[in-house]
Amino acid sequence: MDSLVTSFEKETSIEIAIVTLDSNYTSRKDFDNYTLKLPRYWEVGKSRKNNGVLIGLSKSIRYMRIQNGFGIEEVLSDAETKSIIDSSFIPEFKKGKYFKGTFEGVLDLMIEVR
Repeated sequence: MDSLVTSFEKETSIEIAIVTLDSNYTSRKDFDNYTLKLPRYWEVGKSRKNNGVLIGLSKSIRYMRIQNGFGIEEVLSDAETKSIIDSSFIPEFKKGKYFKGTFEGVLDLMIEVR
């Protein structure tokens, strides 16, 4: 996965970060706030382009979130992001195939923002 997102960044300058969070670390209530702040802290995306994407996953609270930088929102709406979650990530997660769901979801996300 790391080489996939690294190659994509070299090709497009779009940075994608993936973080998994344990329920001991965050509650569902705090998950959204944490995943909103984390890209700024990690400096995901180029500052002038604001083209970072953070994918936050928590198996234990059965929740995920994709936070797009403003530069990404110009090419990928919230509705399109939700569609990728619903069609690529979630079906595999329901089968217990978390890596496969994440991999397929990241690939679909890359296709949309390219």
